[in-house]
Amino acid sequence: MRRKKLLTAALCTVTALAAGTVGSRFDYTDMTIETVNTVLAAESEEQSVAPASETPTEKPTEKPTEAPTEAPTEAPTEKPTEAPTEAPTEPPTEKPTEAPTEPPTETKPEEAGGNRESENQQTETQQPETPGETSTEPDSESERGTEKETEKETEKTTEKEKEKETKKETEKESESERSGYGSNAALIAHQNIVVPPDISIEFRFTQVEKRYAVVSSREGASVYESKSEEARCVGELEYYGICYILADDGDGWYYIESGNVRGFIKSEDTVKDEVADRIVKIKGMDELPSARLLVARTENEAYSYTHTTVQNVIAEKKYAVASGNTQIHEQKKDDSRVTGEMSDGDLCYILADDGEEWVFVESGNARGFVRRSSLKTGQTAAAVVSAKGENNMSLADVMIEPKDNKACYYTLTSVKAASQSALTRQAIVNFALRFVGNPYVWGGTSLTNGADCSGFVQSVYANFGYSLPRVAEAQAGYGMQIPISAAEPGDLIFYARNGYVYHVSMYIGNGQVVQAANSRVGIITSGISGDAVWATRIISD
Repeated sequence: MRRKKLLTAALCTVTALAAGTVGSRFDYTDMTIETVNTVLAAESEEQSVAPASETPTEKPTEKPTEAPTEAPTEAPTEKPTEAPTEAPTEPPTEKPTEAPTEPPTETKPEEAGGNRESENQQTETQQPETPGETSTEPDSESERGTEKETEKETEKTTEKEKEKETKKETEKESESERSGYGSNAALIAHQNIVVPPDISIEFRFTQVEKRYAVVSSREGASVYESKSEEARCVGELEYYGICYILADDGDGWYYIESGNVRGFIKSEDTVKDEVADRIVKIKGMDELPSARLLVARTENEAYSYTHTTVQNVIAEKKYAVASGNTQIHEQKKDDSRVTGEMSDGDLCYILADDGEEWVFVESGNARGFVRRSSLKTGQTAAAVVSAKGENNMSLADVMIEPKDNKACYYTLTSVKAASQSALTRQAIVNFALRFVGNPYVWGGTSLTNGADCSGFVQSVYANFGYSLPRVAEAQAGYGMQIPISAAEPGDLIFYARNGYVYHVSMYIGNGQVVQAANSRVGIITSGISGDAVWATRIISD
């Protein structure tokens, strides 16, 4: 069966290429996507336990142009485009109080691919009378009702047991703390809590690997400034437009980059990963259009949502030396805001517009435009640097911080690499958020099959090479203990009651944390509760 479908797909490709020289561009595009989806459907069918319901009924005697256009049109759309986007859409947007209404296995994000087998096994156990059908989604309202009734009965019979398990976890993790202190005040008094140094906000970008996404909606797709269709549209992608996924929080939105456009796109309007990779391979990048810019990047508030990009970010050093006191401007105007000031002989680097009247420069953390006539450049500047030594030369004084400097991202390049600690913090938070909706399991450390509070943060940090103690009690004294008010994304928040530590969460910014809360709601995001006593910093600058 697989050989026939692959042969059919190959014939379709040849037919499409031939038709491309005569027919319209849309015909060629449609044939290509059908070919890609046919191959994917054939491969996934062999791996599936249940037989497909429609494809076996078609005979190989039909024309090659009909088989790939009819049979695969539903299977690929359900797997790579619609199914993945529906599962993660519900958990992040629901309030924690509503989470128990959904079974944990149905709210797992698409990235937790390892859970599909366990999910299928659970569904098969609940519905043994339908082994030949796809078990992950009921086909009728009656089946849904039966499934919900079964789940409600299961929740009723196991809720008390899960609550007992949660209590046992607390007791186990906090045994020594309970025996030592009788109040939170006494507990805090015996800690070494210090105010940490300020963490400098990293504005530089880091290059990441390309993760393709291709617009699958025939109407195209809009790129928004925030995760809302009511937000301002900062760019547009047409059908088969190419973009790169920079962040996927599993909430039905991707943060993407396409040309000079950066913003949020609805995941349901795209195909990604394997399907997108094959489209890129078959059609080629030149045939896949980039987004059309609607809002200047200096005005786009979503432009620096992440400090990652698929572009090269390390610039070649082009030395320039200030001739007298020189100002760095936010725009190519003498009356624009001054972002930095250089004294005579200070060093800067030309990043863009070399050879024009105004050049874009970087000097330390000061970035902006300088009149070329105010600088020594070329061989003259290189000779000065060689004589004095690059590391011995002074840099500009920053007048406007990068986060407030509209010229900061005129180009994403820099002569200096981004701070790795800042990037690690953001990466850890983004990684942890991928598992929101997954179950809480007392004593567990699996991010997909279930973890308790300390097992969750331990496993998240382990993914980045950090080895944390197993239980919250021990984790509470690991790293630098700091006030909760000083917490930064990636730091851990600890909670205590009556003088013992019973819970841990991870701070993600804006007063929010991600945590494995309990068996009722699983892994969620929420605010910081009143039992929080201190934070710990594992990632140091």
